[in-house]
Amino acid sequence: MRSESVVRPQFLRPAWSTLVALVGLAALSATPALGADDQQQRGIALVARAAMLENLLSPDTGRFRLRIHVKLFGLVDGTREGEVLLLAAPPSQWFEVVRFPGYTESTGLTDGQRWRKRNVVDKPYRFHEVSQLLDLGSHLKLAPGAEVKGISQQTVAGRPALCVASGPTAALWQRDIAGRAAIPEVGPWKDSRAALCFDADTGALLSAEYGKELPRFEYEGQVALGAKTFPKTMRCFEGKELAVEATVVELVADSGAQAEGSFVAPAGADRWPECETPAPPRLVTKEDAGVDTYAKARRTFGTVIALAEVGTDGIIHDLAFIQAHGVLHDNVKKAAKDWKYAPATCNGVPVPSEIYIAYTFMP
Repeated sequence: MRSESVVRPQFLRPAWSTLVALVGLAALSATPALGADDQQQRGIALVARAAMLENLLSPDTGRFRLRIHVKLFGLVDGTREGEVLLLAAPPSQWFEVVRFPGYTESTGLTDGQRWRKRNVVDKPYRFHEVSQLLDLGSHLKLAPGAEVKGISQQTVAGRPALCVASGPTAALWQRDIAGRAAIPEVGPWKDSRAALCFDADTGALLSAEYGKELPRFEYEGQVALGAKTFPKTMRCFEGKELAVEATVVELVADSGAQAEGSFVAPAGADRWPECETPAPPRLVTKEDAGVDTYAKARRTFGTVIALAEVGTDGIIHDLAFIQAHGVLHDNVKKAAKDWKYAPATCNGVPVPSEIYIAYTFMP
């Protein structure tokens, strides 16, 4: 349920429905040797098929209510449990609330305006993972110019699957090296890769992987809503460790239970225009993260990877580290406070955007 500019519910619209019709659903299950063009079309059609099937926010879905029970694992204080509730009147209105002990975040879309309000300043990384896990649309989106590298038959969680390897992904990356003066670009990283596996029978998404540094997502079972389906059980892994598990408690049509006021942004919420493809942010000035004396003495080096939001104010928010080496993440955290961006824009209006930051410290 969310994605792209910020962590949010945003399902991919069926942009490639024509290709699905051309290729045909029966042809998707066959795996003969393919030329590059056929492989590209077939891979795109597999992604589009899943997007059409699992896009709950498409106009033909009708009003609905989705409630999900979520468990967070591997925390300092043990396992934490909470819930995510989504009320929707597709395609122009929805409201989502994430509730955990000590953490509440409300987001929504009301007549073309996105909004968000939460009870903490920065979003902890576990809740980024929750958003990524539940947002199927963020996985079912290929970057402009992305190439299908291969299609293979596999078995995923005991199910026969068709797996699509493609790249680059749609995620925005900022890659930099300590000591380099040049301002790095922010955009899709040419070497980023995605491996998406789909149920060979139903077309539903079964798993999404993006490389060993980033989380892996797995989906099991289905809950139906008319002609649409949504995974029953969803899991996010960090390496081999289970980080998040989410289970659908309720997915029902809800034509009479939602008042129009349900979708109105609360007082004090941040607001910005809804935008399918915003112009990406651009780094304007930066502070070099450098390496402190302790790190040099210990010969600490490597690449620090973080997830962050570039706000409408052009500065970094929600900085959450995915991969860190010793004290080096402290250097990045300190330097990032002084980075200034031209924010992402939608028709010239600033909107928040989510980026990965990969900062390398050379030996």
